[in-house]
Amino acid sequence: MIDQIVHRLKPCPEEDIYRLVRALLLDGLQQLHQHISQGKLDLALISTIVSNTRRVGLSLPSGTIKSRFESDFGNVREMDLCEYITKMYQWQQMLRQAIKQRPRKLMLSLFSPFLVEFEQQKFEDVEVPGQYLRLSDGSDDFVRIERFIPELRVVLGSSGVLRNLAIRGTDGGIVHFSVQHFTSRYNHQEERWVQFYRNLDAAGEHDRSTWEQRRIALHLPTIVSLSPHIRLVQEQPASYTLQDVYDEACSRRGIPEIAPALHAVGKIRDLAEQLASAEAANEVLFEQISQRLVPESLLQSHVSLHTSSPMEFWLYRENFSYQVSVSIALTYMIACTQRIPAKLDISRATGDICMHDLIPTQATPGLMHSKEAVPFRLTPNIQSFVTELGLEGIVPFAIHKVGQRFMDTEHLLRDFLDLFVRDELVHAPA
Repeated sequence: MIDQIVHRLKPCPEEDIYRLVRALLLDGLQQLHQHISQGKLDLALISTIVSNTRRVGLSLPSGTIKSRFESDFGNVREMDLCEYITKMYQWQQMLRQAIKQRPRKLMLSLFSPFLVEFEQQKFEDVEVPGQYLRLSDGSDDFVRIERFIPELRVVLGSSGVLRNLAIRGTDGGIVHFSVQHFTSRYNHQEERWVQFYRNLDAAGEHDRSTWEQRRIALHLPTIVSLSPHIRLVQEQPASYTLQDVYDEACSRRGIPEIAPALHAVGKIRDLAEQLASAEAANEVLFEQISQRLVPESLLQSHVSLHTSSPMEFWLYRENFSYQVSVSIALTYMIACTQRIPAKLDISRATGDICMHDLIPTQATPGLMHSKEAVPFRLTPNIQSFVTELGLEGIVPFAIHKVGQRFMDTEHLLRDFLDLFVRDELVHAPA
């Protein structure tokens, strides 16, 4: 079964190229953000981006795409950041349009007849993946695989194109998994910290009230590694990310997704000359982008479109406020930085937030610490949706409850930290 998933559900060449182009675009935007935040006006590409771009060009299959890529990025060393980001964004949009024209739902039998006929060929019961991550005394109550749903969904995500499998269990429920290929080297590190939080959450579960279990529950991703570079991640079919909200807003308004970055480049030089410090220039630039390109009402408008009544909207916002508080507490505890919009997976039905890439940051080798001014994600769109009442009432109260929950199991917390932090410190970069 694992061999069928690993070898038969690979991305096609166009989807693989889209993943590489998307990664290069994010690298360029990250470098641009660093230059602007530090007040640097030099927009030359760093050597890492140049070498990665050339490596991608060499890895492309021979044909029209490779010749066109070499034509656009053959002189990548002579490009500046703005030109590089603009061209890479054009490539991303071209590949995205080509992928969107393909069917979003496919028959699983076209890729793996074995999985479609799994219930007829199996010799023994196989558990639905991910259940062994729970703290359980035995596997007698685990749900077994009854069959694979014959429909395969193709999802265009923020990091690439994913194949989504659906498995029906013996309890009648359907569990959805996305097959992720070519994952990063931090995957096993993420799995360790997700298990760390899951163990702590389960340790004090019997002492919590029903209200606490519902409102400030930890929603952690279920990750099952199939090989060093391939894994299954349990998905919610009806979910979205903050990146999806922004992309939809840009599509409706007819502006490119990189418009804020290009606006920052055009204005930062003039602001740096007018203002005394880089911090003051960044503050003015942030206000301009918030007012003109990324208004603080994007998230609220998105939720309003998908709720049927004011009561449903109010309940959704209340639960979302509690879940934001949980994400703030968890990311702050392990100094988890770079909480980009695509790393918060939000349920469209309930507002529950599932956090991805929970990885600690080491400011210096052996010290888990964040250098970010705000060590969690609480951007204007989130603040506007939570409202001032939620920021002063629900958020600090829920953060306190999460901290109190872990302190009630302080003896376990110390034992778990000894186990999970050891690898972080031993393998810290020199």
